[in-house]
Amino acid sequence: METIIIKPKDRDELNFFLELAKRLGVSAKTYEEMQDEQLLKAMEINRKTQKTNKKKVLDTLNNILNEEQQDYNQ
Repeated sequence: METIIIKPKDRDELNFFLELAKRLGVSAKTYEEMQDEQLLKAMEINRKTQKTNKKKVLDTLNNILNEEQQDYNQ
C-alpha cells in the first residue's frame, strides 16, 4: 500500500485532514503517533533481552570517553 504525507500549516488544518480521513474510512496517523508506536515496539523487544549490570555499562562508557580522539581536520 502506498502512503501519502500531508504537512498542514497549522493545528486546525491537521484536525481537518484527520477528520476527513476518518469520515472517508481511511486510516490516518500523525507522524508523532507513528514514532510513539515504533518506540513502544522497540521498548517491548528490548524488555525481553538479557539485563546488563550497571558497572559494565559505566565501564564501557568510560572506556569510550577515555579513548584518544581522532583529529579529522588534518
